[in-house]
Amino acid sequence: MDNSVYVTLSRQMALFRDLEVTANNIANVNTIGYQGERLIFDDYLVDGGKVEPKLAFADDPMSYRDTRGGRVEKTGNTFDLAISGPGYFSIETPLGTRYTKAGNFQLNNDGELVTIDGYRVLGDGGGSIQIPRDARNLIINGAGQIADGNNTLGQVGIVEFANEQTLERVGDTMFKTDEAPLGPTTSKIMQGFLEQSNVSGVQEMVRLLHLQRSTGSTAKFIEVMYDLQRKTSETYTKPTA
Repeated sequence: MDNSVYVTLSRQMALFRDLEVTANNIANVNTIGYQGERLIFDDYLVDGGKVEPKLAFADDPMSYRDTRGGRVEKTGNTFDLAISGPGYFSIETPLGTRYTKAGNFQLNNDGELVTIDGYRVLGDGGGSIQIPRDARNLIINGAGQIADGNNTLGQVGIVEFANEQTLERVGDTMFKTDEAPLGPTTSKIMQGFLEQSNVSGVQEMVRLLHLQRSTGSTAKFIEVMYDLQRKTSETYTKPTA
């Protein structure tokens, strides 16, 4: 009887972890450039003794990101940029280079292109991107080249990765990796657009309700098993007349 409770508890712990992941997805439904997260469930076998030689416990050994592109929304803002394709923007932070899909950029007091948190957006050569104060009618083409009329002012860097799943999430929309980035192959920049979160709020809410019902059912099963165990113990430990 204990074995069945332990197996159910392993399932319950996996469900709690899935609830956390789903709740975080819901919290970021409106976060620019957010990519949803999913858990990969598995089971592992242990020796259950003579009565139950093998027991299968639930396990959630890893998660993965949904790297599908989110909905692209037109804003018309000069420094709002979206990437069509698997590319990422490179961002300079105090902890090293980070990568993101969130392209809601702006200019700081020094005329540098930065994120909303003030981190510099890196150019094609790895340096910062400087925009002259007198620049007008800025155009950023698909390759990321920034032009003011016939004058080229710089180029927004785009990088791709052989395996996007190697990127480790840092915060909601930033990623880090030890893998060397590659140059863009199919990725193109879209000026005046932003890539929204690729999470569907409706689907995540349905999933959340399903998980809540599942955790309730497993909790009830554990309660019943412990109650049965208690009654069995009381019955067989009563003194005989």
